[in-house]
Amino acid sequence: MAKHSLLTDKATEAGESRLGANIAWNYISGFTSVFGLLLLYPFAITIVGAEAYGLWVLASSAIQLLTMSDFGLGTGIVRTLTDIPDNAEHRRDRRSFVAVALAVFSVLSVVLTALYFVAFPLYLTTVDVPEQDRNAVLPLVIAAGATLFFSVLGRACNSILWALNRPDIERKAAVVAILGRAAGYALLIPLEGGLIAIVMVECVSLLLPPLVCFWAVYQRFGLPRMIRGAWRLQGKPLLKMSSVLSIGSLSLLGVYQLPLFIVGPTLGLQAATAFGALMRVFQSARLIISWIVMPFAYPIKKSALGEAGEHIRVAFTVSLLVGLLISVPLAALPNELLTVWLGSEFAFAAPALAVVVVGVMAEAMGQVPNLIMTLRGNPLIASLISLAVLLLTLPAVWFASGTGDLGYVMLAAVAPLLLLVPVQIYFSERTETSGSWAKHVLVWLGMVLVAAAAAVAFALLAQVLGDVLSIGVCAFVLGVVFLGAFKRIRRRDDVLNERDAAQAPA
Repeated sequence: MAKHSLLTDKATEAGESRLGANIAWNYISGFTSVFGLLLLYPFAITIVGAEAYGLWVLASSAIQLLTMSDFGLGTGIVRTLTDIPDNAEHRRDRRSFVAVALAVFSVLSVVLTALYFVAFPLYLTTVDVPEQDRNAVLPLVIAAGATLFFSVLGRACNSILWALNRPDIERKAAVVAILGRAAGYALLIPLEGGLIAIVMVECVSLLLPPLVCFWAVYQRFGLPRMIRGAWRLQGKPLLKMSSVLSIGSLSLLGVYQLPLFIVGPTLGLQAATAFGALMRVFQSARLIISWIVMPFAYPIKKSALGEAGEHIRVAFTVSLLVGLLISVPLAALPNELLTVWLGSEFAFAAPALAVVVVGVMAEAMGQVPNLIMTLRGNPLIASLISLAVLLLTLPAVWFASGTGDLGYVMLAAVAPLLLLVPVQIYFSERTETSGSWAKHVLVWLGMVLVAAAAAVAFALLAQVLGDVLSIGVCAFVLGVVFLGAFKRIRRRDDVLNERDAAQAPA
């Protein structure tokens, strides 16, 4: 016990600001994930073909859908564990809560994996699987199911690390996993590996972060050990809180994952591969924005009532900036990006890629308000807003899929997100005011106008330069802007740290 207490004291920095380091690792991991999600995609298609890879796109989406289906338990863990003081007096309570959380997720992992093994094979019966790939369906389903089981447990451990203000641990593991996936692809190309080989490489890559998170939690808390009456004192409150959060959790999952499962049977596996590529772009943007915003969760949560405004304003500015930096090339160079990325045969999806901007901006403006409502206010409101988005999205996507146009399908998938952003901001301000004045709004509006002008400029430049050169120039300019903004964020973080240290009691 003394050993684990010492590890806890060394590893847990709940009283320290790790904002700068966490943002840095979120940036690194975010862009590495983009590399994995986007740049490796065409190599996978080259190795196994568009239709065959479409099977794995559906299977991996099912893994993501069910892994993230934690019914709000992950957010509940962050919110509850953060509220338990990190000192010697409450160490047993913290260790017991971690044990309760892991026990709950163990049960959830079994249930979700069983659900997958029943539902996903039935779903595949509605998809036109090519004859040459039918023998690969069974091993693919088994490998994906095993990955799902451990990924759900890893989500519990990752949530615990978020509560300890150590999201960088999972992010570092994610970087290594993506690089390992790239190395696996590099081996498969000369060996002419098939679909099953691709699946095994991706499954191993997906399993690394959960295993690292589990080991990190074990180092800090040891083997799970509950206090007497832990289920009554800690388990039931966690489930009660999560029952509210689950509405939003499951609704958002439906918004981001279910459209692909509608496209698969209605438009075919090749269309699913194309739509999966577009959703990977959206997912990459969403992950980057989320990972950049989440380090602000700790100071926003810990700030006294009425004192979180500055953290909220900075978080919103950073989120909006990153969203705009992502949106500019998508709006300006959709055809060039798809041609260079996947080849000219996928250029038909360029309008749909441009529409992804709508979803990116919705995420950029909605992430911080949703975080505030979840951590400091009534999470039921955030959940109901997410449910409203889902209820708008699914019928719209189903109707749009009947047109056979991916542009309309993508618009139906992302437009409801943007429509509900004003509602998110309204309830967020009622929960914890950001103290935003007209000058702040003007700054944010100015950022949008500059980004729009940049998109027009890059679109015109693309008419003169080639595809690769125009993308390179755009990436360079936006990279310079990003690095300059990051340095300013780090300086602001240092100032806030010095201020907090000066105001802290002796």
